[in-house]
Amino acid sequence: MERTLVFLSVLIGLISLSFSPVSAYVYHRRPLRFNPDGRFKILQVSDMHYGFGKETPCTDVLLEERPYCSDLNTTSFLQRTIASEKPDLIVFSGDNVFGLCETSDVAKTMKMAFAPAIESGIPWVAILGNHDQEGDMTRETLMKYISKMPNSLSQVNPPDAWVHKIDGFGNYNLIVEGPFGSPLFFKSILNLYLLDGGDYVKLDGFSFKYDYVKTSQQNWYEHTSKWLEMQYKRWPFPQNSSAPGLVFLHIPMPEFAQFTKPTEMTGVRQEPTCSPPINSGFFTKLVERGDVKAVFSGHDHINDFCAQINGINLCYAGGAGYHGYGMPGWARRVRVVEAQLEKTIYGRWGAVDTIKTWKRLDDRNHSLIDTQLLWSKNMKAELNYHFTCSMIKQH
Repeated sequence: MERTLVFLSVLIGLISLSFSPVSAYVYHRRPLRFNPDGRFKILQVSDMHYGFGKETPCTDVLLEERPYCSDLNTTSFLQRTIASEKPDLIVFSGDNVFGLCETSDVAKTMKMAFAPAIESGIPWVAILGNHDQEGDMTRETLMKYISKMPNSLSQVNPPDAWVHKIDGFGNYNLIVEGPFGSPLFFKSILNLYLLDGGDYVKLDGFSFKYDYVKTSQQNWYEHTSKWLEMQYKRWPFPQNSSAPGLVFLHIPMPEFAQFTKPTEMTGVRQEPTCSPPINSGFFTKLVERGDVKAVFSGHDHINDFCAQINGINLCYAGGAGYHGYGMPGWARRVRVVEAQLEKTIYGRWGAVDTIKTWKRLDDRNHSLIDTQLLWSKNMKAELNYHFTCSMIKQH
């Protein structure tokens, strides 16, 4: 009986692809899928600020490291991390190249920056930060180029962007389906939302301030989230809740700034949050929908903490690149995120059970630190308004 239902699930999944807002993208390349061991691992790499390779000196390293340190240290760090972690997907979350310096040939620089991912044969994606477009390519041209690179699953924008205008370039959704043999083989059981956070606010009175997630992008997220929820709850093997989602966005939302005490976070804050001056309400939209369990950002290189508010984890990756600013003696780092499935009563893999994260450091021991549980299926979210009654002024 269960085999019949699995077959019907595959058949219905194939039929429904023609109605999917993500089908035109995902299914002309190999789909992302959980492994036979029920795991799916993501490597987040942020702020490489890649330059000219071996000709580019490092920034903010120890004095004794300067003579031999270059962009190649970034490349070596990614290579050893990919070899150790063996991720299923690599996410480059912005400021991939140092556009201010590479005005002559950004394409060449991107080939060097993304080389470890390309050589590994592992699927990878990228979004843009606030510096990537400062060379000889526009943000649109950058995403078009990145989307055509080997093994890249990146998109310029959603397939229906020509109908429903969306701000920015690099807004797209990736679906991760169940493993072979799972009744959820043709359902998206983990949804990844990648957004273009822009570069700088282009409004009077906000010069040289960072950009924000626009209303059109929030509408796209909401539409896509609702469609995926509908598919997740439909027959066969209907689920009674939304599949968990993860957001990748270069510039942190203003809510990241709320966390200042070490007891509130796993990891460290060593600089202020450089977020947009305008709170566009994207975090509120995520809370309303309820499917996204974590938002992963970069931008602030020497922050690497995760903290939770209203059931959503806000996580920094920490800076990975040696050409970007850092702090001498504080190792460059990347973040790893791993989702694990639960077992059904029939012994097959079911829905996502837990989502965990940790960081890898580019130190002598390639240290693994700050392992933590971000979310579990049995975890109940508690509203946190980040104040106590004693903080409210009485009138």
